[in-house]
Amino acid sequence: MATRETPIRIKAGPVAVHPPLPGDVIRGYRFLVCSTSDEIDRALDVRRRVYRGGCGYPVPVPDPYDGRSWLLLAEDEATGEAVGTLRVTPRSEGPVEAEEYLSLPESVRVREAVEISRFAILPDHRKGLTGLPGVSVGLFSLATRFLVSLGIQDVIICSKPTLLPLYEALNFRRTGDSAAYTKLGGALHELMHLELPQPIASLIGNPMRPFLEGAEFPEVRLPSHVPQLGLQPAALPLRKAVGA
Repeated sequence: MATRETPIRIKAGPVAVHPPLPGDVIRGYRFLVCSTSDEIDRALDVRRRVYRGGCGYPVPVPDPYDGRSWLLLAEDEATGEAVGTLRVTPRSEGPVEAEEYLSLPESVRVREAVEISRFAILPDHRKGLTGLPGVSVGLFSLATRFLVSLGIQDVIICSKPTLLPLYEALNFRRTGDSAAYTKLGGALHELMHLELPQPIASLIGNPMRPFLEGAEFPEVRLPSHVPQLGLQPAALPLRKAVGA
């Protein structure tokens, strides 16, 4: 028995490390579909800073695809600063950027497919409070919920080799098709495909499952109206767009 004169000695052991809760991954940010001129301008400014300033790509910002796309925006919740963006381009409005370089496989060569492109995140925000890519996950979570609400089933993205593991963690699958993107410094990009809504069997064991299933988080703001495609802010009721 321990007494006041005999200190209890606690044997040191490994410290338990618990994985972050899903909400922790995107904590400190908010995510929205651009629906105003200011939001559009701020999203384009992030892309301009990353693609032209950081990477040195001589690409126009905006470019012709922006005229028939939606832009998504990530903001720092504390400061309101725009820190990330991506673009969603429906193939129903014309060929997507990937078709400049690749012939799409028949399985995704459908009018209703959409392309996700122009992921851009400011350097200081590429890892969140948990050390995971919270802005990437939040933007993708918003894109998934938004596209499912529109009845979209096929999503494609072209990824650099270094980002393939990230997109595979988000359940994109490789198609085996790749090409050098001349406008992006000749960097090799591989075509990947995602099926929506995601099959339950493909989510088992995936730590990102709540995001992939479209779980609701206060940081991820699905719009009540669908912003008009292009750079002019206008909207249609979401319910009407879903049934269209």
